[in-house]
Amino acid sequence: MKTIHYPQASSCSSVVVSEQTRLGVADRFLSTKVVTRAPLLFRLARTMTRCRIRGGNRLVGILGQLGVLDVVAQYQLGRGVNFSVPLFRPDTCWDQRDIEDYEAGLIRSFCRLLEPLSDVVLFDCGADIGTFSALVCSRTSRVTRVIAFEPNPDVASFVRRNFAQLPIPSKVITKAVGSFHGTGRLEVPAYDNSDHARFLVPGEGPLQVVTIDSFGLRGGDVAIKIDVEGGELEVLEGAAKTITLARKCVVTVEANPRVAMRTKRDPVECLRFLQSLRPFSFLIAETEESPLTSSPIIRDGQKAIRNVIAWTL
Repeated sequence: MKTIHYPQASSCSSVVVSEQTRLGVADRFLSTKVVTRAPLLFRLARTMTRCRIRGGNRLVGILGQLGVLDVVAQYQLGRGVNFSVPLFRPDTCWDQRDIEDYEAGLIRSFCRLLEPLSDVVLFDCGADIGTFSALVCSRTSRVTRVIAFEPNPDVASFVRRNFAQLPIPSKVITKAVGSFHGTGRLEVPAYDNSDHARFLVPGEGPLQVVTIDSFGLRGGDVAIKIDVEGGELEVLEGAAKTITLARKCVVTVEANPRVAMRTKRDPVECLRFLQSLRPFSFLIAETEESPLTSSPIIRDGQKAIRNVIAWTL
């Protein structure tokens, strides 16, 4: 998923506070203020950046150094969904507009494909702080339960907080998800040191690894979002029974050129696996193209990250 990077903040600011909450983020801080609106100068800086006015990113960096961004902003989305965003974290230094524009093509197409379904259970694999699930739940009533997987301990408090604010039942699993039950560790690639780029390395490590099939969901309508930096095929392999026995199913996987280069595996392998389970149709959310399983999804020279959506016929 897309990431917006800014320099980290350093100390608390004097903006108007609605409450205080204690959030366990590794070697970062002891407590953080929660505000109902992002700081004014930060909103101005983000607007400048979107309008291609020079100095916007620089202003964000200055605000971070001054501690103005040492807050958690709680944004109100549609359908009664509240969403908390740690502004001090480079991966989530977002204002309200950033949230509303987040993966716009993917969210729009995903929700549209959910419309014919009912009582959907959404598996959010690689949930981070819950942005995808929050936006989907804010724009459709078809999802009635969410099961989220996020193995990064640094965001555990945030993801739990955000899923607890959803107007539907949810469960946060602080484990990795794959094709086996066991252990592993998260590793950072050389090309990106952000939280969003960490990937699972199976073997000895502090993380537990589980499968979607182990949750025993058989039948009914299912949606699966997979953003696990190269382990998408393994997640699908560990969800084969769930997908096969679902009444209807919608799946989305990320197609990241840098990840494909690292893993030496094109996301078309995910599409081929799904087709081996049952008939699916496919769509690239950002371009609305219908990819074929006979050729790679990622083209020569492609740099943009895409998202492929699959749905049962």
